[in-house]
Amino acid sequence: MRKIILTLCALSLGLSTYAQENRKQGEVVFLETVKLNFNREGIPDEVKERMPKERKAKKILYFNQQESSYQASKEIAEENVPGQGPGRGMRFMMSSPDDKVYLNFDEQIKVEQKEFMTRIFLIEGALSAEGWKLTGKQKMILDFPCQQATQITEKDTISAWFAPSIPVSAGPAAYVNLPGLVLQVDINNGNRVITAESIDFKTIDEDLIARPKKGKKVTREEFQQIVQEKMKEMGAEGQGGGRMMIMHGGGGH
Repeated sequence: MRKIILTLCALSLGLSTYAQENRKQGEVVFLETVKLNFNREGIPDEVKERMPKERKAKKILYFNQQESSYQASKEIAEENVPGQGPGRGMRFMMSSPDDKVYLNFDEQIKVEQKEFMTRIFLIEGALSAEGWKLTGKQKMILDFPCQQATQITEKDTISAWFAPSIPVSAGPAAYVNLPGLVLQVDINNGNRVITAESIDFKTIDEDLIARPKKGKKVTREEFQQIVQEKMKEMGAEGQGGGRMMIMHGGGGH
């Protein structure tokens, strides 16, 4: 009997090790939901009431043990608002910027590709070790047991859920450096939530995970100054680089 138990334990351990070995690269589709705080000054009340309260976007994380690339999809989220007759009304359309966050875990570097007002910028820097604290809380995400880690920065309160059974330090954007793949992130109690919708463990093409090279190299401070000056010029508030279009329906013209 003891031999049978030892054999079963060894088999279970072998299967677990095999599963982890096959979970070291792949792609994750995330749904990112961001609450919107538009400057609504000068907009008619009936339009304000119908403006979207949040933006949803699909994003993809390509990962292996050495690198990861978190990329915006090309999908456009569109909210239709009914009018008072056929062909009348308005549509709110939110487009996601062509952003990427590339991380190299071996070299501990981070390269962010950011699109702003149709221009592309590159921000390079070190991948800092985040001050995560384990809370002991657990829950299931996509059938993977996950543990919670939190951290508080100067601007944000961040909660991340990671899967120890997926042995990579990757995650959406730069929410990484945990002992397992990050499958969910909550920033500032729901202001921005990133949740994994699907995982596909497979060999990733090098082009999909390559370090971005397109764009003008700037520091983070320089990029923030460019954004602030343009937003001030336009009298608007930034929403993560996204653009919203309000399209009025025609009357059959």
